[in-house]
Amino acid sequence: MAWIQLLVDGGIGLVLIISGILMNMISKKHNKQCTKRVEGKVISYSFPGESRMYPIVEYVVDGITYKTKKKYKGFKSIKASGIPLPVKSNAYEDEKGYLHIKSGSIVNVRQMAEKLWPINSKMIVYYNPDNSKICYVDRPIYNSFASKMFIIMGSVVIVISIIVFVLMQL
Repeated sequence: MAWIQLLVDGGIGLVLIISGILMNMISKKHNKQCTKRVEGKVISYSFPGESRMYPIVEYVVDGITYKTKKKYKGFKSIKASGIPLPVKSNAYEDEKGYLHIKSGSIVNVRQMAEKLWPINSKMIVYYNPDNSKICYVDRPIYNSFASKMFIIMGSVVIVISIIVFVLMQL
């Protein structure tokens, strides 16, 4: 019975690791195919929650208008809560592809987005000439937070399944 549990749990861990690796491989492949560039402009923002924000960029290729959002390797958020003094909120991008967000207990993410990426500001969009929907804004993103988490969680599941297997053998 312990062997079956080890194989099932280890298999789940292996699937998670392979998923993370595949996410990286697909991302790298798509980014390498984006050899053409065009100037895009910020038309709006996306606010999926937890102080995360993305600019929505519109670009035109061969008379067809496309929309995409700028992607990040991850988000680094500092929230100063419980401090009675007002904290000035701000956001910036670093050279590694992370978006840093510093906020107080009350934050207006729309204002931060408007300051960082004003509407109609220009951004370079790199796209695949064979499929203009495949693109990225400003810089390619490799090893995203999501793919790293799949690999880490898969490794943790495998280690725990081995520990449980060993303990069941005692």
